[in-house]
Amino acid sequence: MNDSWKQWEGQVVEGKFTLLRFLGGSEHGGVFLVDQSAGGNPQTVIKIVSAASVDASDRLRQWKAASDLDHPNVIRLFDSGRCELGGADFLYVQTEYAEENLSQILPERALTDGETRQMLDAVLKGLAYIHGKGLVHGRVRPSNILAAGDVVKISSDSLCAAGEVARRRGERSVYDAPETASGQLWSSADVWSLGVTLAEVLTQRLPTLDAGQGKPPALPDGIPQPFKEIVENCLQIDPARRWTIAQIEARLHRGPTEAASSPVAGSIIDREVVAASSPSAEDKKHSAKWVYAVALIAAVVVVIFLIARPKPPATSPEGSGAGASAAISAGPVAEAGHANFEGEVAERVLPQISPGALHSIRGRIKIQVKVDVDETGDVTLARLKSSGPSRYFARQALEAARGWKFKPARANGQAVASQWIVQFMLSRSAINDSVERIKP
Repeated sequence: MNDSWKQWEGQVVEGKFTLLRFLGGSEHGGVFLVDQSAGGNPQTVIKIVSAASVDASDRLRQWKAASDLDHPNVIRLFDSGRCELGGADFLYVQTEYAEENLSQILPERALTDGETRQMLDAVLKGLAYIHGKGLVHGRVRPSNILAAGDVVKISSDSLCAAGEVARRRGERSVYDAPETASGQLWSSADVWSLGVTLAEVLTQRLPTLDAGQGKPPALPDGIPQPFKEIVENCLQIDPARRWTIAQIEARLHRGPTEAASSPVAGSIIDREVVAASSPSAEDKKHSAKWVYAVALIAAVVVVIFLIARPKPPATSPEGSGAGASAAISAGPVAEAGHANFEGEVAERVLPQISPGALHSIRGRIKIQVKVDVDETGDVTLARLKSSGPSRYFARQALEAARGWKFKPARANGQAVASQWIVQFMLSRSAINDSVERIKP
């Protein structure tokens, strides 16, 4: 079914949203990037859901309630409604674009203690806000913890009112609190899901449900403090015994004694949510993108992610500085293969990466972009030659390489096309570039 969603690329929803690119989906729904001007909200996505797969009126009501939310750690929801594509009935919801979610990082590596602390801090803020509005998230898990623009956020397209009976399809999982078997959701169910998620991001393994009744799940080995204590108190079978969001925050920031005595306004139920491409093993453990996303939450850096919408690259003349965080190196230029070849770089463009993002890098990240240059010296085609596992840095490097300018190459007195390898070397302290001509 996933492949069948691609057929809607290029279609216009409700006369407002052009579905530019299919990003992913499931049996019942697909997510598409939409044009930058859609609804005045740059770089947004549209989620299309088969109307037959859900209770349409309930889902539209939930999305309408979520559209009133405005919190830095909650994904913004802009618009929703019904639409028809190819004669079939669909529901759609427009949200802000998130470049990456945590479930994409975990197959590569677990989060470090510091990253987990800062990710958890962001999620707790988002959940506290949602619960304070009388809502329950209902789907706390790595795939719904996202890097959007500058910050870590939680999704908002599955929210429901506290105490509401949620109509769900599919099998239950370890993320679902035991009491949700009845279908009714309270904020304590989000706490359970958060505990499962926290164990997973630290170990890359899920807690194991006990075959017997009334026993909390067995935790994977290797969960450090204070997270182990938090997880244990999130995964209490009795909802009334689980910690609240306020208690988790207290333990995270102040310590076990204060967390245990933290005042709670009513009961849980009454209160009603990097990697370098260097071959070293240590470098391969890290996804730089997620590191600097979570680092922002702790205010270690001012800006981590660039705004998700595409930006024109800033240029810097050859040999000029590019700010305190980046240093330009002219690098080697290969000797000409033809006599009298005069091609050379006229203008360089560096990837637009903040100092905070660079500071998150372990070791060095090398990204190579192969560029085709026409007879006038303009880049006509750029594609990645090597990029490592960090899609964010790779995309920024690719965008920068497209902005390079070359002096018209001449061989034997005639202007000719050429081909080059533009290399960016990223480290904590600098962005260096070099270039090598490969044709002619």
